[in-house]
Amino acid sequence: MKDITKMLRKGNLTPKERVLLVIRNDAHSQKTGKELISEADMVALTINWKPQDYREAEKYNQYINLWDMFGRLEFDMQTNYLTTMLALSRLEHTATLFDLKKNDKQQRKYYLDRIIPDDQREELRQFLLQYSGYEYDRLVHLLTLHSLPKDIRSDILLLDSIADTDHSYFLAEEQLARIVHSKESLTDEDVDTLTKIIIDTIPWGHELSFLDTKISIKQVLFNTHFAGYSMLEFGKRLASRHNITYEDEDDLRTKLSQLSDLRYKLEQVVRDTVRDGLFFSEYIPLCHCTGYTTYEGETKLPHDELMQLWLKAKDKSERKLRTLIKNRKIQTEQCPTRFFEVSLNKTYISGKSLMKSKSQSAFVAEYEKQVDDLILFAFPNYLLHQSHIYENYQYLLAFKEVAERMSEMIGVDVTYKINAQLDEIAKLVELLNFCFRHLDDHINELVYDNKDKYPLQIFLPDPGIELHNLEPKQFKSLERFEEEASKLTDWKATA
Repeated sequence: MKDITKMLRKGNLTPKERVLLVIRNDAHSQKTGKELISEADMVALTINWKPQDYREAEKYNQYINLWDMFGRLEFDMQTNYLTTMLALSRLEHTATLFDLKKNDKQQRKYYLDRIIPDDQREELRQFLLQYSGYEYDRLVHLLTLHSLPKDIRSDILLLDSIADTDHSYFLAEEQLARIVHSKESLTDEDVDTLTKIIIDTIPWGHELSFLDTKISIKQVLFNTHFAGYSMLEFGKRLASRHNITYEDEDDLRTKLSQLSDLRYKLEQVVRDTVRDGLFFSEYIPLCHCTGYTTYEGETKLPHDELMQLWLKAKDKSERKLRTLIKNRKIQTEQCPTRFFEVSLNKTYISGKSLMKSKSQSAFVAEYEKQVDDLILFAFPNYLLHQSHIYENYQYLLAFKEVAERMSEMIGVDVTYKINAQLDEIAKLVELLNFCFRHLDDHINELVYDNKDKYPLQIFLPDPGIELHNLEPKQFKSLERFEEEASKLTDWKATA
């Protein structure tokens, strides 16, 4: 470059200007394969230059040493990137193979079982035991159902056709029965208790972040029910109280989800509605219903008698289960359960305690059998959560920040490599997530279609790889780099 040649002839370049020309030339050469500075000028900039004192030499060395450190850091990140891509490729291969063979029992056993290394089989089993078990309330419900005589059980299934798989309807009816049964009105304490029960069924304050979309619990709560009573009916009262006009129910749900202080306002409406006799007039709980008719047919016993039989059987089943827990034959844990778009902690009978239990209870034996049937499909999820993909990606994000600051300081873009690496990882992750979602759906189908009396619950960690909310994470070589870089005023100015 002629300008550089002229400046060199004048001999008025500062050590900082001189070293930045060297660094820019090196950065440009790495990016394009072409030199900015001729060989003769480069000799003049470096070999032929004689610092006037140690300060000039020190300033020059600070910059050139930092650039050398950046190169070594970039090499570390290249290794990190390749390690991450290798791990993702292995996951993709495994997940794809599982997805292709999942519906063929013979090939599934032949191909998939062979993938699992012998030294990981026990870890895989412990992984599934850690993330499976029986939700306490659901297990008590199923124990109660299967303890009843056949004719009573048939009536219960007429009242709730999915009572053999889901406990939410009967749990709400039980809570109502224990408060309102044999009463003609409610005390203030009863009203407060029922209001709290209803409001607490809603996981307030949670939302799902999915790419650029967020779904709040407020957007779905008016699609739910408490027992057989639609939460939307409370919503209609709420709209009337706050002068909210709407075209249809979908429009109402949308407008209610945008209401400020929704929990407080809904709680007031629920309390007033319960106090005004909701469960004595508008919605008659099973414990007060003397009829026989259901959507599925006629019950043999009236609904109020069935509810009393259910409550007695439920109390007995719960006493038995608590005795097993008290005698340490099984143990409970707090584990995450998905509710719409959120995870809530619920009490579970832990899988590990079920596997160790010496209890002869039918649900213990059924759990062991179901684990054996499902363990293969937990392997891809196990691999994901044993890997260092997230941590490696966070290191790359941290290096990207450093590369951006270096680019600003030297006036040449050095982020192109790390940006390309992050893009490649994102593309592979997108494909991998597609495979994982398919496998997750398949596991859920296997659990849902399970014909056992006591289907286990699986709460495996989210099978998708979400990179969007990860924060940069420091590592030792980066910390050493930034310690040296902070000595330069130019580096501080890029913060």
